[in-house]
Amino acid sequence: MNRPKIRLIMIDDHRRVHQALAAKIDFMEDIDVLAHGSNGIEAIDLCAQHQPDVMLMDVLMPGMDGIEATRQIHARFPNVKILALSSFDDQDTVRQMLANGAAGYLLKDSSMDELEQTIRTIVAGQTVLSPALIDGLLHPPASPSNEPMPSPIQISRREQEVLQLFAAGLTNPEIAGQLFISVSTVKFHITNILDKLGATTRAEALVIAAKHGLV
Repeated sequence: MNRPKIRLIMIDDHRRVHQALAAKIDFMEDIDVLAHGSNGIEAIDLCAQHQPDVMLMDVLMPGMDGIEATRQIHARFPNVKILALSSFDDQDTVRQMLANGAAGYLLKDSSMDELEQTIRTIVAGQTVLSPALIDGLLHPPASPSNEPMPSPIQISRREQEVLQLFAAGLTNPEIAGQLFISVSTVKFHITNILDKLGATTRAEALVIAAKHGLV
């Protein structure tokens, strides 16, 4: 039985990026490119028109950037998975995209195999970051005082274990196997973690947790 194709829209203000990506995605049998846009305003309009599964979103664009477009699309169309695809690797940009609802962040120099796998992974409900970005998010530069800031967020030992594992990219069943607990218990802990962090997505939780030194 054939699975339905993943419906995708590409947003980038560089025509060559569209051409290069579209040519390679054509070889991915389960991914269909529906439309192209060049800024955040077009991204919102195209999302309303096509209701895609995934949007590849550049960050720096004229008119409306990818951060604001991601915020608005995530608020209006929460089922649409937004994958940031950018040449910017600074941590502030990554954090803003994730905090505003992006399900993943890849650098434009990522391989096509990595892009293909990431698209499928975020459709399945997981958060994905380029390996080059993860270390910077989880281990930000020390403050000049060298004194760690105490976190006002209190989580239990078990929640800390779950948080560390999903920060490392493990799925719910994999976390359950590591901790010898049920998948439903993992989901319960993750719900509590999101609530305590004030996050609505795993990606946002990861950013908040890193900011407070919890991962």
